[in-house]
Amino acid sequence: MALPDKDMRGGLKDQVLAGKYVLGALPEDVKAELAERVRKDQQFATIVRRWEDNLAETEVREQRTFASYVDASMDHALRRSDDKLHRSIYGRFAILTALWNSTRFWRMTTLAAVLWAAVLLFTAV
Repeated sequence: MALPDKDMRGGLKDQVLAGKYVLGALPEDVKAELAERVRKDQQFATIVRRWEDNLAETEVREQRTFASYVDASMDHALRRSDDKLHRSIYGRFAILTALWNSTRFWRMTTLAAVLWAAVLLFTAV
């Protein structure tokens, strides 16, 4: 891959600097230096504005997505808490579900099966 010429590398460096400036990922002294450059250099100011516009669009899109997610989850939570049929059907199986997911239950069942197999083995001989 060919390296870009010097002007292109400077342009890429300006893009990166503008992005870091807009994101606030620079030390205070560099940020102040770039703020002065934004006031003086029209081309750099345009790059910074483009970064700000792109990030603003992304932020609005993310806020809309998050708001729709929160609305849907709240609607689901409200429906589930008032659903008496759901609680009456699945509430009966709460003990069975707790046993099925219990490690202690399965260990004790395995121990009982092994002991029963040992009893059968030694009494048959």
